[in-house]
Amino acid sequence: MKKLLAVVPFAVLLAACATSAPTTTAPTINSQPVVQSFTCEDNGQITAAYTANGQVANLSVTLPKVGLDSAKVSMKQAVSGSGARYINDVNPQTTYDWHTKADYGIMTIKTGNGQEYQVNCQL
Repeated sequence: MKKLLAVVPFAVLLAACATSAPTTTAPTINSQPVVQSFTCEDNGQITAAYTANGQVANLSVTLPKVGLDSAKVSMKQAVSGSGARYINDVNPQTTYDWHTKADYGIMTIKTGNGQEYQVNCQL
C-alpha cells in the first residue's frame, strides 16, 4: 500500500506533463513606434516616440525654463521600480531621466555642476 501511495503523486505529475498545450498563433508585433504627447508644467511639452520593443524612447523636448525648444533626445530603457524609465547619460555634463507611469511622466535634467531641474507632465 505504501508503494502505491508513493507512486500516485508521480503518476499524476507525469499525466500533467503529458497533456498537450493548445496550439496558438503568436500575435503579430506592431513594428510602428508608439507616440505620446505630454503637457508639462512651466509651459513645457514632451512628445515621446517609443520603439515597438520598448528599448528606446526618442523625445522632442520643449522646456522654456531650461532653454529647450524641440530638443531631440534619444534615451535608452533603464531599470524602474514601477512604470517605464529611460535615460540619456551620454554627456556627463547633462543627463536626462524620463520616468512614466500610466498617464503621468517626470523629466529630470541634471547638469555637471550639480543643478537639477524636474518637471511633471500629463498625457
